[in-house]
Amino acid sequence: MTPRDPFAVFLIVAAAIFALYWATSGHRETIEVSASVQKSLSDDYAMMTGKAPDPAARARLIHDYVANELLFREAVARGMHMTDKATKQRLIDRVRFMIAGAPPEPSEDVLIGYYAAHPELYRAEPRLSVEHVFFEKPPADAPAILARLRAGEKVRGDDFWMGHDLADYGVSMLRGMFGPTFLAAIERAPAGEWVGPLRSTRGWHFARVKGRGAARTLPYPEARDQVRQDYIAQATGTAVEKEVDRLKAGVDVHVE
Repeated sequence: MTPRDPFAVFLIVAAAIFALYWATSGHRETIEVSASVQKSLSDDYAMMTGKAPDPAARARLIHDYVANELLFREAVARGMHMTDKATKQRLIDRVRFMIAGAPPEPSEDVLIGYYAAHPELYRAEPRLSVEHVFFEKPPADAPAILARLRAGEKVRGDDFWMGHDLADYGVSMLRGMFGPTFLAAIERAPAGEWVGPLRSTRGWHFARVKGRGAARTLPYPEARDQVRQDYIAQATGTAVEKEVDRLKAGVDVHVE
């Protein structure tokens, strides 16, 4: 984009007018957290976790949204430019790094201390091994199919992109693949017994739970890489939060 580009001239003039308005009006910038934004944040949270956010989680979602908006505005103020959503996130990430830098490598003692202080972070979720027969559309002869499966017969069904034997899958992965209704039905199903048809976000299934794995705390050697990432993320987040607090003092935040 050259200096004579009409679009470039428009951007320069628009930016100058915007800056002059705020310089002369004495108004504070505002961050609007609309009801639609809050719904989108809650929907994303529910999709990832399988449950609606409680008041504490909702407050954290709003806090993170405001923090990201502040960091994005700081990115623009530092001469970066907005293009699309992916670029906006990259700019936010760049500002985070510019603020926090690269934290020093933690010692083994520090990591072990962090692991001991946060045992809840290193619990492996429950896991399920599931065999299923998949149908894209509701099968017309569902009772007969279920009877054949329970009698030990093989039923082919339709092809499924992840296969028909899902061994040792975490519950969050199954929730993401098939939806919460399917997962709830599988969790209630007796081990070793065919049940169905069960509806999922993919279609219809007859399913059999072949095994269950309980949640467990990962031993430190197994969790070490994650502990290191979490420790560094916390150290970086602390530095960023201080800057967010400073930036927040200069704006008004409206939450519907």
